[in-house]
Amino acid sequence: MNNIDVTTWYLQFEGTPPAQVTWPADVVLTEAEIPSPELSQFLFRTVGGPWRWFSRLSWNYQQWLDYLTQQQVRTWLLAVKGTPAGYIELLKHADQSVEIKFFGLLPQFIGKGLGAPLAKAAVMLAAQWTTGKIWLHTCSADHPSALKNYQHAGFVITHTETSTEALPELNDSRLLTQEFVYSALTYHIENAG
Repeated sequence: MNNIDVTTWYLQFEGTPPAQVTWPADVVLTEAEIPSPELSQFLFRTVGGPWRWFSRLSWNYQQWLDYLTQQQVRTWLLAVKGTPAGYIELLKHADQSVEIKFFGLLPQFIGKGLGAPLAKAAVMLAAQWTTGKIWLHTCSADHPSALKNYQHAGFVITHTETSTEALPELNDSRLLTQEFVYSALTYHIENAG
């Protein structure tokens, strides 16, 4: 673990949501309508690993399943030529606001021109799900262009927080998610039939 000072920016969308997003012919954004802890855990770990996302590294299979089946979470998978390239996770809160909870690209798809349309798609999908506020947060440990990209997509900073966080190193064994793997195997063995 490495303790570093982290600035977190909270942003709210202020603008007109796009009515559609145009993708290249070999790019598809599809909603994952069936809750899949394996898929969501893979996307969280793979997209967030380089940026040291850590909040869900300790989640077991049941925690993922409970979260995904609460009817307030929606996930979209971005694919390029059938290969997972990124995702959007939206979370609807009790006040009917929608948070773009997680959003990003797998490392090999960064810099390919997919981030801006994926951000537009996140806003469009959130707006289709709520008439309330659309918001997100990002931090100084995230991709260096994250804040700028969100602002370019129409988000405005509403407030800022600074904290000291214990972020995992890139060789942190939690990134291997052994607990998740074992708990998923146990869940499927116990529920086979």
